[in-house]
Amino acid sequence: MRETVLQAQRLSKSYGSFRALDNVDLTVYKGDICGLIGRNGAGKTTIMKIITGLAEKSGGEFELFQRPGEALGDEKRRIGCLIENPAFFGGLTARQNLQYYAIQKGIADRRQIDRALELVNLSDVGNKKFRKFSLGMKQRLGIALALMDHPDFVILDEPINGLDPIGIRELRDTFQRLNAEEEITFLISSHILSELYMTANRFLILDRGRVLKELTKEELDLACMRCLAVHAGDLKQAAVILEQNGISDYKVIDGKELRVYDEAIRPERLNRLLMDGGVDVSAVFETGISLEDYFTSLVDGREQ
Repeated sequence: MRETVLQAQRLSKSYGSFRALDNVDLTVYKGDICGLIGRNGAGKTTIMKIITGLAEKSGGEFELFQRPGEALGDEKRRIGCLIENPAFFGGLTARQNLQYYAIQKGIADRRQIDRALELVNLSDVGNKKFRKFSLGMKQRLGIALALMDHPDFVILDEPINGLDPIGIRELRDTFQRLNAEEEITFLISSHILSELYMTANRFLILDRGRVLKELTKEELDLACMRCLAVHAGDLKQAAVILEQNGISDYKVIDGKELRVYDEAIRPERLNRLLMDGGVDVSAVFETGISLEDYFTSLVDGREQ
């Protein structure tokens, strides 16, 4: 069984009559790069704030490193985060700002500052005043702060905001390298779904304070892959018929739909095979969508 870094059960948060989180269950496993997908107001930032102690939950429970979240003491240092805009001082350089936070965190080894600046490609501007930074540079300095104390779990809210395509790619490579080489677990939210797809290996899709779907990258690929979808009365019998006819590249999705990924099979032939085998087929159609379309279909399905 995989070790969990974060596990939440029935996590809720209300602001007056507004319910920002509504009985959220979620799990982040050690070694994951977990992507949070959701519209503005879906609850992504609220989850991150509760986990990091920046907001109080209204209900439910959560564990970090298999201990109650509220009971963490020194282990909080195992968490690095970038949520909204960190409070940096405009008159200080990048290095001086990190030195200030190193003192607050009790970090004695100043080499950790140089390492953090290097990880986000800010080594050459370590002596530049923060107020002269571009938006992308400010964002990278925030990520450097999150990485400075060698955390085991890094929580990043929209970390690529303001970055150009080269900067986005460099950060993606950094996250994946730290994940592979140092076994750092990441929880990352982003509105750029295509970039999040290239970075993460698991996904949590939220809307209006609830988790709509939790799935791996492989499951997402299957959900979006071009295929023939079959809606029928008896999917088990439909699968038997496919096997009998040498068709093995298929999968039953949520017990409601059978998907055939063999591109040589035409809808007419598939329908005929199933009907001849006594399966009551209600629909056979081509499907396959982008990540954005998949997200939209989940949200639209809930709204309907």
